[in-house]
Amino acid sequence: MQPTRTVEVDAPSGRSRIELGCGLRRHVGARMAAAGVAASPAARVALVRDAGVPASMVADVRDGIGAPVVDIAVAGGEEAKSLETLGAVAARMLDGGIDRGGAVVALGGGVVGDLAGFAASSYMRGIPCIQVPTTLLAMVDASVGGKSAVNLLRGDGTIAKNMLGTIVQPPLVVCDPECLATLAPRELRSGLAECIKHAVIADEAMLGWIEAHADAIRAVDPATMLELVDRNVRLKAAVVAGDERDDGRRAALNLGHTFAHAVESSMHAACTHGEAVAIGLVAASRLAGALGAAGSAGLEARVRSVLGSVGLPVVLPVPRPAADLRAAMGSDKKRRGGVLRLVVPFAAGDVRTGIAAPDEAVDAAWRAVGAG
Repeated sequence: MQPTRTVEVDAPSGRSRIELGCGLRRHVGARMAAAGVAASPAARVALVRDAGVPASMVADVRDGIGAPVVDIAVAGGEEAKSLETLGAVAARMLDGGIDRGGAVVALGGGVVGDLAGFAASSYMRGIPCIQVPTTLLAMVDASVGGKSAVNLLRGDGTIAKNMLGTIVQPPLVVCDPECLATLAPRELRSGLAECIKHAVIADEAMLGWIEAHADAIRAVDPATMLELVDRNVRLKAAVVAGDERDDGRRAALNLGHTFAHAVESSMHAACTHGEAVAIGLVAASRLAGALGAAGSAGLEARVRSVLGSVGLPVVLPVPRPAADLRAAMGSDKKRRGGVLRLVVPFAAGDVRTGIAAPDEAVDAAWRAVGAG
């Protein structure tokens, strides 16, 4: 096993240890023990995994846990983040003999991480969940910060994202860049959207770094991916440590997401979460201009350029009326007191939260990404 990099998150709900290194997927049990979160000797571990994870990767993790494993495969996709699937996973854990001395290991992308994290935080009133993300999106975003959730279905059939969940820090997150080697190019690009979001928020130099390393990123070069994941994890960890429950600075991490959730809820089959975030970043940048931010045109052009360099979309996959998309934003959980509060990038490094924007400004933002 190669040397690892470690990032610590010390938050009110607990401490999270994030370990990054090539080959770490084979040593999950040892890393659990080193982090002081090993299951009791007689306990079982629930391996909640995306059914699409390659069999060899599953075997690496399962063999490295070093305890009896209850293998629970879950179909990928947002549809899996449902109360029905949550109940099925918990029932499998119960039937498999998972008790309060046990633990959950989540293997897969953000969907499985969210589902398994919520199951662990509520099962028998809470057992540890170790996150082993296998996608770039999960490594740099979903696995860091302790958020877990499932979606709810509205009466009109659309999805209300992440409406039921918890915030509990995972005691251990194991990020192995080698897991990204089998990732489909589209999924890799989806993770890059979050990296670009982080750069707009707090690391403008990373925008240039991503463009300069675009070829190595597309080739999934392990050293390049390790550096990319490390920079992003450290940025998000610092934000989470200062604002675990999204009451202040952490809200900046929602940049582009209120737009993105509206895209997903109305056309989730046509784009991935990361693609929706990319579109949301462009819309949020245009919103800054509609609100009169000086230099916003330059930021929007820069965001479009970086997104394009890695093959991410900057327009809607399916045209929709701006008013309909604005209405879909209105049910996002960021609404408080009847007013939708948006995250707006007035400049790179100057991302402001809680901005109430008039309808005409929001519609202008939607039209910038192809809305009617």
